Amino acid sequence: MKDRKHYCRIDVLGHALALGVLWGVYLFILALLAGWGVRFMWVSAELVNILSSVYPGYTIGLTGAFMGLIQGFICGSVGGLLIAWLHNIFCRAN
Repeated sequence: MKDRKHYCRIDVLGHALALGVLWGVYLFILALLAGWGVRFMWVSAELVNILSSVYPGYTIGLTGAFMGLIQGFICGSVGGLLIAWLHNIFCRAN
């Protein structure tokens, strides 16, 4: 049987790319749906306005959606990389 530490590790690059894609696509879809006037759960123009204070250029509409896609991908990738990296450090400490 393989060592337990082998199963504990997370692929850092894969995790970073996965979270980057998910967050970028979420911001993209959110800006488009808010532009069409859709309101349900966490989709609203107010949320886009709040997130625009974090992501410059992120607005309702197609241009803002692409800005959110790019910036969300970068932000999600960095966050995913840090999460996986820290997980692997704590996994080794075990």
